[in-house]
Amino acid sequence: MKLEILGCSGGIGKSLKTTTFLLDETLLIDAGTGVEQLTMTQMLKVRTVIITHAHIDHIAGLPLMLATIYDQHQHPIDIYALPEVVTALQQHIFNWTIWPDYTVLPEHQPILRMHTINVGDQLKCQGYDITALPASHPTPTVGYLVRHDSGSFAFSGDNGCNDKLWPVLNHEKPDLLIIDVSFTDDVQELARLSGHLTPSQLAQELAMFNHYCPIRITHLKPGFEDCIMQRCQQLIPERDISALQHGETLIINHTHPSSSLTLTGSITL
Repeated sequence: MKLEILGCSGGIGKSLKTTTFLLDETLLIDAGTGVEQLTMTQMLKVRTVIITHAHIDHIAGLPLMLATIYDQHQHPIDIYALPEVVTALQQHIFNWTIWPDYTVLPEHQPILRMHTINVGDQLKCQGYDITALPASHPTPTVGYLVRHDSGSFAFSGDNGCNDKLWPVLNHEKPDLLIIDVSFTDDVQELARLSGHLTPSQLAQELAMFNHYCPIRITHLKPGFEDCIMQRCQQLIPERDISALQHGETLIINHTHPSSSLTLTGSITL
């Protein structure tokens, strides 16, 4: 599996894009401002978008992408999300006031199809087995476990302290975990209220994770990236922890059940 990190920041700014991951050129995981990194040719290859939640930093690129490819698209794009997220997109984005309703345009073959999922549901999309994971956030949210014959990874979504996540991941043993750590330890209450983690909270959460795999940190708040990562590595030295990077490509591959994960990254900013 080739996972391209188009955006992974907790904010915007020069060279910073919000959560958008592209899997094997056809599947987007969230559609934040990182969608801007795609060419027209790349956008036209996208067939599926799985969305963690309706916050703007995770969906901002979706309506703009649909408008960009509208005249050239040959296949509809399927969106999978929680019922509350689908409702939010219908009522607040694709409502003819904020943006056209692409679920009915063009009339002969609408470009957008939306499907609801719930926590624990399993999807089969383009050769992937995808499970919606429980998440803890102020708005209805899921993470995703993506499995393929070649490997697997889990993405927590925007997620705070979450006892329900770890039994699932202990059972599934993903080859890679991408998890949200947004804030420094001195704002624990802000992290709790906003449904994100701090380094100390990450250490408490990982004590419940019995499987050892590489861990990549996402959604770091701009200006605090180095401080957060240094604290994570200080508190959890026994884990392979590093920051997810914009423009990075991760190759998730195992050729034998007992083999270790191979991650190859290339920075292409």
